[in-house]
Amino acid sequence: MAGFSISEFLISVVELVEAQADDIKASFVKSAGNIIALCVVAIIAVVGFIFLLLGLNLVFQIWVGKLGAYFLTSGVAFLLSFIIYMVYLWKTKK
Repeated sequence: MAGFSISEFLISVVELVEAQADDIKASFVKSAGNIIALCVVAIIAVVGFIFLLLGLNLVFQIWVGKLGAYFLTSGVAFLLSFIIYMVYLWKTKK
């Protein structure tokens, strides 16, 4: 190591570690913000899905009665959940 001392080497290592720590911290803060946003959107989607099913249940009760409405609503819920699951699988494989 011509021209470099151990203290200069240690200082450069500390500066490199500090820069990496700052990058990791910024990435973590950005990721945490995205996770919070995704959780809020997921909660809103679940609430909307529940109200959709309740509304469909009321409409089906007018057409086919109470028991038939429960069967039709559960079928619609299964179908929509299956479609969402398939889209999720396609999105994660992409």
